[in-house]
Amino acid sequence: MVKVKTLALSVSAALALGAMGSAQAATTTQQVADLKAQVAELQQMVQSLSSQQQQQAVQLQQQAEIAAAKPAPVAPMAASTKPGWITLADGQTQLRVYGSVRADSTYDTKGGNSDTTSITNNTNKVPLNSANGTRNNLNVSAATSRLGVDVVRPTQYGDLTGKLEADFMGSSSTNGDGSFRVRHAYLSLGKWLVGQTTSPFVNVDTMPETVDYNGAMGGGTKRNVQVRYTQPITANQKVLVALEGGDVDKLSTAGTAITAGTTTTSSGGNRLPALTARYDIATADKKGLLQVHGMLHENRISAATAATNAGYNIDETKLGWGVGVGGKYSFTPNDTVFANYYHLKGDNRYMFFQNDAYVASRVGTDLYIGESESDSGLLGYSHKWSPKFRSTVAAGAIWYKNSDTYANYAKTTASQTLNKSLYNIIVNSFYSPVKDVDLGVEYTYGQRETFASKTALVDNKGDYSRVGLMARYNF
Repeated sequence: MVKVKTLALSVSAALALGAMGSAQAATTTQQVADLKAQVAELQQMVQSLSSQQQQQAVQLQQQAEIAAAKPAPVAPMAASTKPGWITLADGQTQLRVYGSVRADSTYDTKGGNSDTTSITNNTNKVPLNSANGTRNNLNVSAATSRLGVDVVRPTQYGDLTGKLEADFMGSSSTNGDGSFRVRHAYLSLGKWLVGQTTSPFVNVDTMPETVDYNGAMGGGTKRNVQVRYTQPITANQKVLVALEGGDVDKLSTAGTAITAGTTTTSSGGNRLPALTARYDIATADKKGLLQVHGMLHENRISAATAATNAGYNIDETKLGWGVGVGGKYSFTPNDTVFANYYHLKGDNRYMFFQNDAYVASRVGTDLYIGESESDSGLLGYSHKWSPKFRSTVAAGAIWYKNSDTYANYAKTTASQTLNKSLYNIIVNSFYSPVKDVDLGVEYTYGQRETFASKTALVDNKGDYSRVGLMARYNF
């Protein structure tokens, strides 16, 4: 009986343990199933994130390709101050003040009059030798001193630059008497320039150095208000083209009848700007420079004729034009030669020492313009004796056509102011005792000859002889 009970207890215990094992196995199986479900869910999330990342990568690549197709704007960079320049409060605009303090003195040994007392060369106005001009004339001035401001500001299109420069030769009197005169006033951006500055038609780059403030005969320094475009061709070549304002002068503001008619004519305002151009060719070593110049503008006269034209003026126009070529070459570091040639017709505003641009007449309602026509040449040679001492010799001349309407008028009226030819010979030296200081001395001999013939009482030539001194401090 005891054995039976023991066996029964053993069977019961085994059944209980079996039941407990079955329960534990069921629990483990459920946990494994849950883990598998969680892993599957995580895999789906990873795949979803990977898909999103791939889509974002494609979008970023497309955006980068679109951005690369468009040029990115260049933001203005902060200015780095250069020696002599001041950076303004905005951190980008730079300013430089420059100029010169200058004093000039001239002494004319030949005849002079009220037209020749300027410190600048007046060979074209010197009295004729028979005019008993006043000899041995001293003249001084400081009106040639200059003051200028340069401004530069970076932009996304390049540097925006501006210049304002003036001297004190603005008065119509002989020495300027200290009146303020604007020389340069312009701004430029990229290839464009707007404002007043030196015309592309004149040859300031190929003229020899002189003590005289205006420069040698055969040259010009005309500064006009203009819109100018510069196009580089190569590293050493460029073209400048400009439209310029400004009028030219005819013989006088009163009527000048070549044939008949006494009604007053007057120079009219130009309807169109002058067109000027220059082509520059420099050598690769910068020793040589060749420039070709061109100019075209309108000459216009106007006359009142109320009886035939209902109160409106009648006009007559004619084109004035000019061409020129100039060059310089330094065949050693101390030796430079200069050469220039110009041909002008109907113009007197670009080159120094020119006659009036034209004569005008009126017969009834018919107006006529007779233009002057001239050639000019300039040769020069400069030598540096030492870093502080240099010298120049130059010769220039102007000669007019002798067989046109203009020349015939000058001969018929026996004009003493219209020149048939002029020339100058210049010798000078400069000494620079310290940096930025120049002391100059110059002798100029010249002569003018009028269209009028020489008579027993009136000569047709006038001699010019001048010694010039100059002291200048550049800052």
